[in-house]
Amino acid sequence: MRSAPLPEAPVTLLPLPRPLMTGEVLDAAYRLFRASLLRTLPYSGLAVLVLELPALYGALFGGSTFVTGHFRGGLLPDQVAQFASLSDSTVVFVCALLLSVLLFGVITLRLHAVSRGERPRFRREIVTALKRWPAALIATLAALGFPLLLFGVGSAINPFLATEIAIALALPTLWPMALFIVALPAFWCDGLGPLAAIARAARVSRRRTWRMVGAILATACVVTVFYVLSAIVTGVVGALFASADLFLVALVRSLLGLVVGAFGVPFVLAMLVVAYEDLKLRDAERRGKRA
Repeated sequence: MRSAPLPEAPVTLLPLPRPLMTGEVLDAAYRLFRASLLRTLPYSGLAVLVLELPALYGALFGGSTFVTGHFRGGLLPDQVAQFASLSDSTVVFVCALLLSVLLFGVITLRLHAVSRGERPRFRREIVTALKRWPAALIATLAALGFPLLLFGVGSAINPFLATEIAIALALPTLWPMALFIVALPAFWCDGLGPLAAIARAARVSRRRTWRMVGAILATACVVTVFYVLSAIVTGVVGALFASADLFLVALVRSLLGLVVGAFGVPFVLAMLVVAYEDLKLRDAERRGKRA
């Protein structure tokens, strides 16, 4: 005789029942990533496309006469043309930064809802993200400013080796990165202000920076594997089309980066959400023991 099936409880990943080891943080982040992949993939793909806009703009219009344009029937002088090109690139970069901050917020809110077994609602998430958009810029720059700066420096040195150069330059900045990186989930998941989120991130991470460094390095290794594969594919395409110009290679690299980044962004944000909850739990236990 079969017993009646038990009612299924909603699957929740957070709050954590106990502090996690670094490997367990990555495992929980992967489970959160897998549970929310289809729900975050459109937004992560759009976020990566937005981040690629400055590179695409530079590849399409950076060296062409279209950027210089015509002014009152004549071609602009070289100095004015260079200034116009620089101004346009700056506008594109600022727009990409603002839109990416908004999309990162929407993705983080959706991951937080999925982790707690709640039904994600687009209207609620986008309204919350829009209301907190100006303040989110401060929190996002504090959390992800170092990685974005390193990637920008790598792109300026060599666009085709931007990821590799960023990784090499990231080693000296691992400690400040680990100290402030969880300000992003602190801002979006707990509804704190930007300065309060930065202060909480520094407080919960201060005594556990090596734990965050390990989580960051492990996550970077996972994401880098896929970027290396995309670089290999780009090299193969460049070898097959040796007579093609650099535009084709840059286009293939951008498309592969878009695909890899669409999966990498939610995984990285899922790791930050889980790591932040783990750090909060450890900090609460430490403060409780002290009291």
